[in-house]
Amino acid sequence: MDSENRTGAEVAAFFDRYSTAFAAYDAAALTALFDRPLTVLTAAHPLTHADDAAVRHYVEAMFTTYHGIGLAWPVPAAVWAWPCGPDLARAEVLWLLRSEDRAEIMRFSTSYVLRRDAVAGWKLAVVIAYEEPGKLPGSQE
Repeated sequence: MDSENRTGAEVAAFFDRYSTAFAAYDAAALTALFDRPLTVLTAAHPLTHADDAAVRHYVEAMFTTYHGIGLAWPVPAAVWAWPCGPDLARAEVLWLLRSEDRAEIMRFSTSYVLRRDAVAGWKLAVVIAYEEPGKLPGSQE
């Protein structure tokens, strides 16, 4: 398998783990998948979450927002990934959000930059959020 295909497979597997942690509303597991610092880019402004506590707060705010719309199962319906050198990758994910009864709530796309940590593997370093800034957790900070 060539480098581009291997990166694509690894990043797709990463987002499966992300989806599983999110569906379980497991803040510790999801927080562990984010790099430090984490940068979240929105149309309003970039947000930087520098340490574990800030990233955990970001994750818990996402949980509150998405639980409020009835999210039970975030499905990475399609993942496109491109290597940007040996330890960086860019990804575009089409998310399909489903309720507990598996009904579709909404779908949207998010872009990411991932960094491969020598010990922990892939981590999300940059999230480019296309959602309306007022709906994004932490956007009012």
